[in-house]
Amino acid sequence: MEVQTPQDEELDLLDLLVTLAENWKILIFGPLLAGIAAYGIALAIPKTYESSASVQVERAGSSFTAPMAASLAMSADVLQQIAPVAGLDDGLTKEEIYKKLSKRITVNVGKQDKLLNISTQAKSPEAAQKLNQALLDTLFPLSKPRGLEKKQLEVQLASEKTRLEESLKLEHDTSANLSSGKSVTEATSRLYGELLTANSNRQKGILDMERRLEGLDSDDVIQMPTLPELSIKPKKPMLAIGAAVGTGFLLLLFVFIRQALRTAKESSTEQAEKIARIRNAMPW
Repeated sequence: MEVQTPQDEELDLLDLLVTLAENWKILIFGPLLAGIAAYGIALAIPKTYESSASVQVERAGSSFTAPMAASLAMSADVLQQIAPVAGLDDGLTKEEIYKKLSKRITVNVGKQDKLLNISTQAKSPEAAQKLNQALLDTLFPLSKPRGLEKKQLEVQLASEKTRLEESLKLEHDTSANLSSGKSVTEATSRLYGELLTANSNRQKGILDMERRLEGLDSDDVIQMPTLPELSIKPKKPMLAIGAAVGTGFLLLLFVFIRQALRTAKESSTEQAEKIARIRNAMPW
């Protein structure tokens, strides 16, 4: 077993330094030029802007949930309706529209707050915001209850309104008795307090049912579609740095391989023959 002496290690280090010294120009200016070129290419790539919006979808007693809204927002039917706003041709099929817009639209539901978060991308800030708003405008009518659910809700709403009217009349009569001081008892006072609470809760319930029948609207939007100021793509600094680092690594690898081939050729006739065979076998 051959043991490498400190002197051999010193020579190997010197060889490494010599190789780097002889090729310092290509190792420095190569990555620098690659980074500049990548940055220049990035300047020519069209910019992409992203608009974001958040909607509070879920309400007490409503069967329309945030995951349902997310599925509807990314359905082929909805995307086809907003295709003109996205600048897509009328001649595209529903599948082609879905493929194109699914790359430009992201919809997700918050794990904690259950908000429906929508992000849309376009070539200008205004177009991104307009596309986001178009998606909301198309989605909102679909949140209205339909069929049996709508009918049941309407019946329940009518019943609650009738009960509220009767209860308000009783509240008014009780209030009149208390004001006149006639037949005022502890039970009458307690009844009046209970009527106030019950009527207040019933009015709130009626408002909730009316909102459910109307579906989602702008009042449910927590964050209106934003008008982005900065583009999200291309990321010019990252492209330039990536190109410079990648080019530097490849050039360093090339320099060391070339130096290794030279050293092998000079040190052994047999190795030189193998290198010649390798070069003859390679197309380049």
